[in-house]
Amino acid sequence: MDFHSIDTFLAVVRTKTISGAAEELHLAQTTVSQRIKVIEKEIGVQLIERGKGIKQIILTPLGEEFYKLAKEWSRLGQEAKLLKTQGPQLPLIVGGVDSVNTFVLPKVFKKLSNHHPPIKLQIRTLHSDNLYSEVENRHIDVAYSLRKRVHPNVNVKKCFTSPMVVLQTSDISCYISEKLHPKELDSDYELFMPWGVEYQSWHSYWWDPLSISRIKLDSTHLLLHLLQDPLQWAIVPKWIADEAIKRGSYKIYELTDSPPDYTVYELTHIKQTTLKQKAIEIIDHYFQEEFY
Repeated sequence: MDFHSIDTFLAVVRTKTISGAAEELHLAQTTVSQRIKVIEKEIGVQLIERGKGIKQIILTPLGEEFYKLAKEWSRLGQEAKLLKTQGPQLPLIVGGVDSVNTFVLPKVFKKLSNHHPPIKLQIRTLHSDNLYSEVENRHIDVAYSLRKRVHPNVNVKKCFTSPMVVLQTSDISCYISEKLHPKELDSDYELFMPWGVEYQSWHSYWWDPLSISRIKLDSTHLLLHLLQDPLQWAIVPKWIADEAIKRGSYKIYELTDSPPDYTVYELTHIKQTTLKQKAIEIIDHYFQEEFY
């Protein structure tokens, strides 16, 4: 059994047909079928259901188990190729929600880009829930989510918190010592960002969640561009407010009834190769340098 056979099996599962796998891999259908049969012969189990009327590939129960091993084998093969072609370069795929990638991690990314030995860095932006499945499927090595969940094969740890404050545009940047009551804020002028489930529950207590006049966003960068009218306001993590003041003129208020802290959770797969674990330890080190 070799990596070509493993990749062929994965292509068959991915496309659900022998013909689809053959087209994807630029092989003859007979070659694809032969490779699958060779794997089955070598491991002594049937991987694919066969019979009349079966138009799409259906894995046997043992085929489902082998599929998990095949994905791991393919991943290890890719890392081996990378090591051979590029030398001792550490591959690392980082995923995060928009606010984390935009305001928390840029300094960490900069340090990673200058690290020696070099780190081959990929950065992806996704919603919190999607990050869990991407980590489980090993499409992302380390992720930063606003939501804590129990998810198969995913380690979760709290890595960053920040209080929430009110941000408004102003002629002069300043921190207002007087606290605002939530009801003093007119929801008609809010720019709303969904800062996690706990925050949204708190928000629904104070303002009508069905309000149609409120602007809803999922981009922190866009939020700062739209926050131009002095009547407009947004609730943001304090570190975003601090960054905003560096870029423009804003005033910052605390609330008499504060929302839950903005909390970032780090997600990693429970099983890591030596290379991946080393890369994750490096990003953890730089994260600690910046925020602790």
